[in-house]
Amino acid sequence: MPDDHRPLREQLDDAIDKVRRELEIIQSPSSIGGAAASASVVADLEAELQALISARANVGPHDF
Repeated sequence: MPDDHRPLREQLDDAIDKVRRELEIIQSPSSIGGAAASASVVADLEAELQALISARANVGPHDF
């Protein structure tokens, strides 16, 4: 089923999971570039994650 036909809350849950996985990967010790090189990327992903979590908290049970 295409994403645009799934409930918004499910799309947000999937997006939150994806960003969390990306953060785990980029923050892992084996990540290419090291922590200093990826600091801005981590900050951007953390901001995106917080925005998604906030959006998910505001989605009601009947929102599509």
